[in-house]
Amino acid sequence: MTETLQTATTADGATIAYQQFGRGPRLITCLHSLALDGSWYAPLAEALGDDYRLLAPDFRGHGMTARGGSAITLGLIAGDVAAMWDTENVESSVVLGISLGGMVAQAVSGSFPNRVDAQILMATRGAYDEEAIRGTSARAAEVRAPNGLEQAEEMTMHRWFGDASRNEADPLVRKAREQFRNAGGNTIGAYFDAMTEVGTFHTDSPPPTLVVGGDDDRSTPRAVIEQLAASITGAELRFAEGGHLAAFDNPREVAATVRPFLEGLDCW
Repeated sequence: MTETLQTATTADGATIAYQQFGRGPRLITCLHSLALDGSWYAPLAEALGDDYRLLAPDFRGHGMTARGGSAITLGLIAGDVAAMWDTENVESSVVLGISLGGMVAQAVSGSFPNRVDAQILMATRGAYDEEAIRGTSARAAEVRAPNGLEQAEEMTMHRWFGDASRNEADPLVRKAREQFRNAGGNTIGAYFDAMTEVGTFHTDSPPPTLVVGGDDDRSTPRAVIEQLAASITGAELRFAEGGHLAAFDNPREVAATVRPFLEGLDCW
């Protein structure tokens, strides 16, 4: 699978790093989870095959992209995605996002509706009620506090990987732990705060949408996934074998889950 690392300049002068996987005619823009980066999409690109080309940016403060001085919002990150498209001369794209990336995907669809051909929203939510906002705000405060990031790490890894989070020999668990620590409490806290904005991007004219949950997701419950699908007109709902990060630790299963939706799109 061909892989390249490139950069784009945003409206506020920031430099966004992004990776391209493959050179197929079908473009999917892939948006990563909190604390991770675009490199996690390499196995899914391999599983989808040669018909596809994936663009996977590193969000601000993640991977090869610096945090910068701008306040983190979903709208800001959506604008970064559009800047990447402009660099690549992309008029429109299918967008796939996981967890935080699924919220950014909704911000992209709401901010740039004419540039999104379809969206795949995985292991994510479409709105926060008051209780969920309080809980997420508490997590933001926790990771910003002294030693708070270390305390949050174990719970986060268990939410992402389940019992496998205890397996230090697992390369995905090791990589996730390292990137979670490297992101830092201030950056992770800023994204927790930004995530609660997701409901403001709801649109009455959404693009074709597939909502996917993991059947063993300990971070985003099945009821939240079902609620998201029900809130989007015409959305399809499917569940794949795996947990919160099923697309990364079970890419062939997820590729098989999303392929029928992709094959049925008119945009190709």
